[in-house]
Order: sequence, then structure tokens, then C-alpha cells
Amino acid sequence: MIVKATPENLDQEIVEQLKDWANGDLRRAVNEAVKETAETAAKMLRQGGPYQERTGKYTKDWDSKLRKGKYTSEVMTEQYSVYNKKHFRLTHLLEKGHQSRNGGRVKAYEHIKPTYDVVEQLAISNIGKRVREISK
Repeated sequence: MIVKATPENLDQEIVEQLKDWANGDLRRAVNEAVKETAETAAKMLRQGGPYQERTGKYTKDWDSKLRKGKYTSEVMTEQYSVYNKKHFRLTHLLEKGHQSRNGGRVKAYEHIKPTYDVVEQLAISNIGKRVREISK
């Protein structure tokens, strides 16, 4: 939505726009896009990575949830966490590699960072799409 303001009433227009943001459909649309993106990230991680998994339990446990009481301070949008429910200790070991019992190194299997990079662009496009739908 394009708003035309003169220098004399600019402060009033800014206040009105902020009120619309705080109470309106735009904030809800952004929150929905962020939630959808978090769910997509968990789904992508559940599909597995470049590692060979013995039991399949690690990939099944990826999930996303709303962080209670956590909002971005500027615009009060919700924050979500994508996490592994039961095998959270393995995430860093698989992503970065680690020392083995025999003194060697265990190979790193990056699977979270590539997903993060894809989801970052997906979040931008989801938010843009939802905002354009609201602005029409």
C-alpha cells in the first residue's frame, strides 16, 4: 500500500502505518510465512542428508516449534526453532565432525547449513509473497 504524506503530516502517517502493522493482517501474514518456512526446514531435514544412518531415528526427530515469549524486537514477529527432539547432541557432531575413539577424525556431514541457506531464501520469498497478497 502506497501512502502519500507531506512533511507536515509525516509523523502522523508513520504512527498510522505502525498501528496498522501491529494490529493488522500484515503482521499475521508475516507470522504465517515464518511458520510455514520453519515447517519446511524441518521437513527438509527429515529427508536426510549425506550421512549413512543406521536406525533412521535421527532424521525422524526433526521438528519446529514456536519459541514462547520470543519475538523480534523491532516488528514483533514470532520466532520459530527447528530442532532435533531426541538426538540434539548429534547435530553438532554430524555437522562439524569430531574426534574418534581411535584418535582419528570422523568426517563432517554438513546437512544443517545447506538447509539453512535454502530456507533463508525461501523465507524471504514467502514473506514477500504474503505481503504482496495483502497489499492488493
